[in-house]
Amino acid sequence: MELAPPTADECQVWRLPIGAEHWRDFDVLDEGERARHRRFRRSADRDRYQAAHVGVRLLLGHYLGVHPAELRFSRHCRHCGAGHGKPTVAYPATKWEFSVTHSGDWVAVAVASVPVGLDVQETTDGTDVVALSTAVLSPAELRWWRERPAEDARRAFFGYWARKEALLKATGHGLAVPMNTVTLSPPEEPARLVDWAADRPLDGPAQLSDLDAGPGYTAAVALLSPLPVRITRAELPLGVIAAAHTSAG
Repeated sequence: MELAPPTADECQVWRLPIGAEHWRDFDVLDEGERARHRRFRRSADRDRYQAAHVGVRLLLGHYLGVHPAELRFSRHCRHCGAGHGKPTVAYPATKWEFSVTHSGDWVAVAVASVPVGLDVQETTDGTDVVALSTAVLSPAELRWWRERPAEDARRAFFGYWARKEALLKATGHGLAVPMNTVTLSPPEEPARLVDWAADRPLDGPAQLSDLDAGPGYTAAVALLSPLPVRITRAELPLGVIAAAHTSAG
């Protein structure tokens, strides 16, 4: 099987396997990543972190033709220049952008040649959605949301949340833009941006798509591009990367 990078009109979304047994042969994390991995107290958190950070290094290293341990990442914010922006590849030089997400049993990475944001939300955890609703939902969204039955409202809340997280990851704004200043279409409709009322500008036309992450999850991907971008999804073929990693070593 050939594992090729995305074409100019494609966004690849790869689901990564969780569990130390999948990653123990790949010693590719830098010292900072190893230190953060050790600080997690719960094994589930350590496993998700390991899958996300080892997985993205293996995938991007494979695409860029470098050893995964040689990759260097930056958080330079393209809006203000500070060090809190979305992660990008600082070395080697590349046009590829990526976004990583993890929640519950899901860890995934999206790769595209345009700014991309990926988010998965577990809907069955103990999150108090009523308490968070005014911080996450815009006034127009709140009016619609408060008319939903309780169970529908819970899933709708996480549908909004996943879409907004994906969008703010793609723009690189993150927490600098309050979620309640962004209005999206209701989760029962195709995903689209309705209004951007944030003080900070939107970089370009935003494309939003929902992803089927299975029962108990909502997921979305956002892309900043004036041209259509198709989304492909698959399980990461770790065996292909492992073979290439071994031969390169």
